[in-house]
Amino acid sequence: MEFQSWPTPFENGSLWLVDLSWGTKEWTLEKSNGVKYLIKGDAKHENHELVARVFHEESQTIYELLFESVNGFRCLDEHGLTEVWSEQRPKFNTFKIRGHGWHKESPLTFFMGNDGEWSHLIVTSDECLEVVCRENPIVKVIGKAEVFAT
Repeated sequence: MEFQSWPTPFENGSLWLVDLSWGTKEWTLEKSNGVKYLIKGDAKHENHELVARVFHEESQTIYELLFESVNGFRCLDEHGLTEVWSEQRPKFNTFKIRGHGWHKESPLTFFMGNDGEWSHLIVTSDECLEVVCRENPIVKVIGKAEVFAT
């Protein structure tokens, strides 16, 4: 199992996954009887297969992550990644990983080539988002979250 740095503006502090959306520009289904369905995707998936938004508590900022070419992703409770929680793992909210159980057991390895592709891991207090892709996502600042006093 190998780790690599993936610096982001929210790599330190308290991070929360706000939402996650997977999709395509368009989705098609062609049946053997000749019936074909074409469903337009959401505009946010024009160029990006996976879109995630996170909230960084210390800066009170919402960020959007745009993943262009995704070979696989999973979002799960951090307890599902016990193999990753070793002493050598980076103690950041964002880092890259390869050579762990999911990479070894998954058919995704056929897409990864000889060296294996890196997964981008986003660790929050509640969930972990792991995205297998070649390129770092585009990170956009959406803006400050509204604060309400109770």
